[in-house]
Amino acid sequence: MRNLLKKDSSSQLISISIKAAIMIVGAAMLMVISGCSETTAAPDEDAKPQHRVLVTEVQATTLELERSFAARTEGSMVADVRSRVGGVLEERHFSEGQFVEAGTVMFSIEKAPYEVDLQKAQAQLTSAEAVFNEARRDWARVENLFVDGAISARERDQTQSRLESAEADVASAQATLEDVKLRYNYTEIKAPISGIASRESVSAGNLIRENDTLATIVSLDPIYVHFNVSEGDIAAGYLLRNTAITGDSDTGPRATLRFSDGREHTETGYIDYVSRVVDRERGSIEARAVIPNPEMNLLPGQFVRVHLPNIEVPYAITVPQRAIIQSGRQAIVYIVDNQSIVQVREVTLGVRVGNEQLIEQGLASGDRVIVEGLSMLQPGTQVNVEVAE
Repeated sequence: MRNLLKKDSSSQLISISIKAAIMIVGAAMLMVISGCSETTAAPDEDAKPQHRVLVTEVQATTLELERSFAARTEGSMVADVRSRVGGVLEERHFSEGQFVEAGTVMFSIEKAPYEVDLQKAQAQLTSAEAVFNEARRDWARVENLFVDGAISARERDQTQSRLESAEADVASAQATLEDVKLRYNYTEIKAPISGIASRESVSAGNLIRENDTLATIVSLDPIYVHFNVSEGDIAAGYLLRNTAITGDSDTGPRATLRFSDGREHTETGYIDYVSRVVDRERGSIEARAVIPNPEMNLLPGQFVRVHLPNIEVPYAITVPQRAIIQSGRQAIVYIVDNQSIVQVREVTLGVRVGNEQLIEQGLASGDRVIVEGLSMLQPGTQVNVEVAE
């Protein structure tokens, strides 16, 4: 009897265990089915894209830039002091390296030989004038005799010819005298322009010839500053548009200078010359600034930087520098359209303006440029757009 009861209890326990297992399996299947139905359900249309980007909307404005270029100074006028006659150099009348006014006597040549020539020329003129006066008196007598019929026409013509020849001799003697006077005056060699005199090239006591160079004078106020601008630089067009070709050079674009140590020149000058020919080798145009230099602290041959302030660029578009991706010579930016879809734009870069980059081509007003969130970004991706402050 006990065995039967034990067997019946075991059967009940097995039955309960089977039922419990079936219930557990069923619950598990329901969970799996529920999970599958959730994964296959349609996505929520209100869910936002996971990729977040910051954008800035670009607008065309009138931009004011400052451009600077490496430059070199040069005297506005440079003149050689040359001898115009030969002879012994007697004396130097200036201090080397000092300022001299135009017309100042700088050297003197021995005058004695030219004084002798001057006396000879004066004597020749006096002689020619005496002959002329005699011929004129002869002509007055002959003319009256010819009217009275006392002499022939041939005698009259001969007398007239002597008068004309004597008159020509006087003119020649006068020209010779003027030439000798001029050469005599050239024994004093004067400064052709105002400026700083160089050291002497020939010392006193030496025999010099006509056209020998004795010194050089450089005019330092104003001073010229020469520089080159790439033909593609925004400053090239600005200079060409604003530098007159009609002679009004002092109304050209303003220019300032900065020394290599960072100091700024106190005077403001202007651009008076821009070449209308592009250098084939450099791909640039030459320009020149005229800078006042009253204290003469700017010297020829110095390396400086010339600054062009207030360059106005109409309809300019700029973007933050971090928005630009460069690969070799190509530059691109990412923009988002009205559906928040990412697009790629190839752009042409201009000059940098602080942390901004001027865009010459590729963007228009109203474009939304991505400035943050560029990592792993792909064209055609829908993104979550936020406007950068």
